[in-house]
Amino acid sequence: MRISASAIAIALFFALLPAASAGGAMALPVFICLSGALALGPTLLRQAVENRPLALILLLTLWVWVLVTSAWSAQPGYAQAGKLAVLFPLGLVFVAAAGSASNQRLTQALGVAAFAILTVLMVIEALWDMPLNRGLNPQIPPSEIVRNINRGAAVVLAITWGVAASLVAMDRGGLARVVLAASALLALPFGLWANLAAFLIGLVAFAMAFSAPRLSIMSVSAGLAFWMLAAPFATPLILANQRLVDALPLSWAARAGIWDYVCARILEQPWLGHGLDASRVVTDRIQVRDLDMRGVPLHPHSASLQIIDDTGTSPQLNGDNTFQRFNP
Repeated sequence: MRISASAIAIALFFALLPAASAGGAMALPVFICLSGALALGPTLLRQAVENRPLALILLLTLWVWVLVTSAWSAQPGYAQAGKLAVLFPLGLVFVAAAGSASNQRLTQALGVAAFAILTVLMVIEALWDMPLNRGLNPQIPPSEIVRNINRGAAVVLAITWGVAASLVAMDRGGLARVVLAASALLALPFGLWANLAAFLIGLVAFAMAFSAPRLSIMSVSAGLAFWMLAAPFATPLILANQRLVDALPLSWAARAGIWDYVCARILEQPWLGHGLDASRVVTDRIQVRDLDMRGVPLHPHSASLQIIDDTGTSPQLNGDNTFQRFNP
């Protein structure tokens, strides 16, 4: 029996996923690129073009625009553009390989196995004060080790829905419920209330997908697209309620201060944006209660605001259309 290169690529990725995620997930983009390069072939490319030609064109156009914005970014060099130039096409190849009909059952089985192993690793870290990360990184401060664990918990949340859906498709509804419960509980030992909130929102979308698949996909995609465009204008209106901001814990009040600053920054250059990764070099200071901090510490803690701030509003119209074109 001949094993295809794409099957080997998928197996390689899911074999490396648990350990890489528990260790901070920073290596995952590299593994995606390696797996995508291994799966790359003329048959796969032809299928991708034939299945979603217009969506692919729109997505590639958006990708090129993001790379072009590096030309006016305040971030020196083109390091992020280089990474994106490699990661995007190879990542797209990997997604096409994993989602192809010939590899569907393999992807589902390996995804379930990777989730189970990663969950065990995360439980060990939670119950015994992060022994794996401490042992492998004795020179790293505890605060950094906690960030590794937080990223691992985010990966657990990200793959939960695909794993649970795979189990439902395999007629393993009981195991799917165990997966959902494990994903929710793993956020608690590390104080990841944002992850828990994201889980609850995802659970609603997951339930909708089974009751009305097409409607749920369209509504969730349209909602995300709408928020992407509305976020710079709606966020300041929400944060204008000072009583709400005052009631937030300091960590969330700091995020609110960052969002307010970024929304004002977006309006300075709304159409073209400030360029890829420009938020990393922001030096302005803001005051949040007794905390003096940079207006944007590395990133805005909001995907929608960062995308608009970096690449502008106009290309998002293309991106929103792409959302719809990829829906079945």
